[in-house]
Amino acid sequence: MAHLITKKGSENRDLEWLREYWGRGVERIFFIYGVPEGVARGRHHHARCQMGLICVSGSVDVYIQSPQRDYHFTLNTPEKVLLLAPEDWRMMYNFSDDAVLMVMADRSYRETTYYQEMYREVALPKLSAMYA
Repeated sequence: MAHLITKKGSENRDLEWLREYWGRGVERIFFIYGVPEGVARGRHHHARCQMGLICVSGSVDVYIQSPQRDYHFTLNTPEKVLLLAPEDWRMMYNFSDDAVLMVMADRSYRETTYYQEMYREVALPKLSAMYA
């Protein structure tokens, strides 16, 4: 289940404060930026990969569909971390021009299995079918 964590003011600026929420070590970090207007990223969930999303600059909206319910989040500060379970189908969209989204994964790219099917139909924002 998706879980939004907000860093407390007294916690260090490094990512050490996340350790109590994160199950495994971080195997991979990548950045998503320069996403054109109207383009979405993600649109999948994983077999086993836990992920953490941090918008280090700008803002991005995130739609999550778990087997039980839907969630909508706006990430607009590095103080917020969105932790995603493997079964959380995710779509990142509405990237601001200056958005930089850092994604942490507990599995390497080779170990990751993707599933693009959503759990149920839902009215999503009108976006380009193109992936950035």
